[in-house]
Formats: sequence, structure tokens, C-alpha cells
Amino acid sequence: MIVTDKLTKKLTNFIGETLSKSDEDLEKIEYGIKVIFLNLFKMIILFSTAYILGVFKYTLIALIIFAIFRTFASGAHANSSLQCIILNYVLFLGNVYVSMYFPLNKLYISLIFIISLILTYFYAPADTADRPLVSTKLRKSLKIKSLLVVIFFYIICMIIKNDIYMNLITFSILEEALVITPVSYKILGKTYNNYENIQL
Repeated sequence: MIVTDKLTKKLTNFIGETLSKSDEDLEKIEYGIKVIFLNLFKMIILFSTAYILGVFKYTLIALIIFAIFRTFASGAHANSSLQCIILNYVLFLGNVYVSMYFPLNKLYISLIFIISLILTYFYAPADTADRPLVSTKLRKSLKIKSLLVVIFFYIICMIIKNDIYMNLITFSILEEALVITPVSYKILGKTYNNYENIQL
């Protein structure tokens, strides 16, 4: 990511010249800018591909549902930008094509949501080494919100009539529910329940 590195460095230097910031503050700013650029770059790749394939709208819906659930449930992250791009293709474009060509009836949708709800109850929120959820109160709050998100989208699926939208929502919820499990962390080589390693 040479281009993003150069842009990040230029912006950080500009901020350093414009504002009175310590070296430590500038390091944090540089890291934040880099994360924004990398995520933007990955989203451009995903949505450009989706647009070319004619599934932009469906991909956007899948991403939004996944992101809403992930906000509270968290979960494992990829180890590199390339791995993240590949996972984005699998999670979102894969979701779109499965949703388009393998429609589910309400019974199967209900079963998938029950599985997602069980996984959410046992494993949400799933923290990361960079963001260990030390507070018991916060973990409880995020778990409740995660469960409510699953229930909310299940109700939406039972109300709407469009099969593709129902599938997109259902698979997005299931994908995020799977990402928070210890198995996903193990596959990606990540540590699980990171808050347990924090000494208070």
C-alpha cells in the first residue's frame, strides 16, 4: 500500500506543522489516518467489483446489516489487507450470490436465526487484542444489544416479502455470528477473550 503510506505521511506531516502535537500524538494520528485509508481502499475494491458485476445494491445491503451487528458483537479481524479483501469478497459477494440463487423459506430462515441467536448469546461480544473489553458492564450491555439486533432483523425478515432481501439479512447475521466464535479466531490465528489477560 505505497500510495496510502505516502498520503498518510503527508497528512500527518501537515497536521504536525499546523498543530502543536507531541510525537506520541502524531503517531496515534498517523495510525488513525492509515486505518481510514486502508478501509476506504478495501471498500472501493469491493464496491467497484460489485458495481461491475451488477450487484452493488445487494452488496451494500449485506455490508450494512453485517456492520450494524458487528458494531455490538465485534469479532475477529483479518491478518492483512489482502486477506481482508479476500474475506470481503467471500462474506459479501458470496452472500449476494447465495441469496440470489438459493432462496430460503421462512422455516430455514427461522432456524438460521435461532443458530445465530445461540451463538450470539454464548460468544458476543468477542473482543480483540487491540480492543479488549475489560468492563463487565460493557460486555453485558454489548451482549444484550447484539441479541436485540438479531431479534430485530429476524422480525424484519418475517415482515418483508422480497426473498433476496430476506436472504441477504439472514446470511449477514449468520456470517457475523460465526465470526465471533472461537473457531473463527483460531482459523485466523487470533487470541480469544483478550480481556482475561488484562491485569486490573
